[in-house]
Amino acid sequence: MLQRRSKYNRYISVLVILTLCSLLLVARPPYVEASNTGWDAALTSIDQLHDSFTALELANKQDKQQIQVLRKQNNDKLKEINSKVQLIDKVKLDKLKTEVDQTQKKYAPLLAEYTDLGKKATEARKRKDRKSVLLYDLKRNRIKASANAARQEIKLKRDALTAAKKQAAAKAKIVKDALVPVQTLKKQITAENKKITDINKNKIAANKRYKAAVKQGDAVKAAAELKRIVDDVNQIHALQKKIFEWERNIRSTIHSAEVKLSK
Repeated sequence: MLQRRSKYNRYISVLVILTLCSLLLVARPPYVEASNTGWDAALTSIDQLHDSFTALELANKQDKQQIQVLRKQNNDKLKEINSKVQLIDKVKLDKLKTEVDQTQKKYAPLLAEYTDLGKKATEARKRKDRKSVLLYDLKRNRIKASANAARQEIKLKRDALTAAKKQAAAKAKIVKDALVPVQTLKKQITAENKKITDINKNKIAANKRYKAAVKQGDAVKAAAELKRIVDDVNQIHALQKKIFEWERNIRSTIHSAEVKLSK
């Protein structure tokens, strides 16, 4: 189907150039008779330039499609890796977080009682209520060892969670650092795409002048404008090659980051 369409497009292109050449011949101004050589040479140039234009336009279309496919693959893979980075050691971290919460909940009544007895003993001392102070101190000291052991157990659980978070963050940083060049490459691609946009604006303007020259039967001017168009299309071709190469570099960078993610 693509080959049939390509042949059809080429047939249309040839038909267009033959039509334009016919228009130029019919519209040949009287003064051109004195400079047939230049005018005929311009016609020949138009024929050759149009072939170059058609070939470049086809190549640019194919390059653009390749770039779009590769870019989508890169963006999808990048999104996948970023999601995986968020899940680094998640099972382990969730387990440790659950243990911390459960341990705190388990000893919450004991630690609350221990703290409350300490406050009551302090208040009793302020009132100089020795009997109450003695009672609160006895109760508090009775559970002091258990309270200290509970605090130590909670601390160990928290320390384990903190250490695991640091370890996960370090793993994530390795992957994120490996992906840093991607943003630089994307900025370069954006800059090149802006250049392509500007060139396309110039190409559109040159194409208008080219058509006007054809209507006027000015083969020399038409050839000059068509050359500008071909030059513009050639620049776009070169820029798209650079963009495609950068997208390939992005793919390689993402692959390297993915390898680090699996370690």
